Amino acid sequence: FNVESLKGQAVRKQLWDTAQSVKEKFGKRLYESLLRGEIPDMSKILDRDDFTIMKRAIYATQRHSFPPVTTHNMLDDSTDPILSNIRRIGLFNGRNDRVKIVFHPEFLSSTSPLLPMDYEEFVRGCHLGVFPSYYEPWGYTPGECTV
Repeated sequence: FNVESLKGQAVRKQLWDTAQSVKEKFGKRLYESLLRGEIPDMSKILDRDDFTIMKRAIYATQRHSFPPVTTHNMLDDSTDPILSNIRRIGLFNGRNDRVKIVFHPEFLSSTSPLLPMDYEEFVRGCHLGVFPSYYEPWGYTPGECTV
């Protein structure tokens, strides 16, 4: 795996944990307010600490460069035909790019620390996938790759 991909995974997990923590506090305060027979004042249900924690989490997600297009360190990425074509046509995962690339040169597995999902889960979340094959010159269709 490359370092940027692992950092991104850690930041995503931190963001999830922050959201869960704030959600628990929010739910508890909402419940207590309703138990008292009051409609909660939404401006007071989250305190200053909650906003600080959320702002820190958002700040941690900010990047000053484009996210990598590949999840792994490639031995010789300048000669890799897939990465060469990605660079040639300018797919760099910029904020305003309509197409985002995730080149994951490894079999998907639910035990992977980076993309912990099987092919079926992955395919359901994609609008388009390219699934190359050593055996078929045209690759696999998404349906075939789930079998």
